[in-house]
Amino acid sequence: MQSKTEDFLVELEAYDIEEHHIRSFQLYEEYTQKPIADTIRERKENFEKAEFTTKRQLFNEVEREAQSFRSWLEKTKNLDPKVAYYFAVSLKSMLFGLPAGVQVAQLFDIILDKQVRK
Repeated sequence: MQSKTEDFLVELEAYDIEEHHIRSFQLYEEYTQKPIADTIRERKENFEKAEFTTKRQLFNEVEREAQSFRSWLEKTKNLDPKVAYYFAVSLKSMLFGLPAGVQVAQLFDIILDKQVRK
């Protein structure tokens, strides 16, 4: 018998990850009422300028933001808590201003590129 964690990982593997990153970004834009490109740029600049103690505060702020986003997804979008958790966690690197992994970094480039073209 598989554990709940293993079941959840199997469920996640069935998803198209890139599609769900984009969906996370769209939901986050709706949540913040702010273009994702602005959020990425702002967070990246803040994180790059920050000293060690300020970075720790930024990490704590991101944890609170992710939790708030997760709660919003559960309440407003009626998402299953596991799915809401996945969407919230997948945005943490963006909220830190740090692309994690090639796929997310490529998404950042696409989003910022589209913003520049507008």
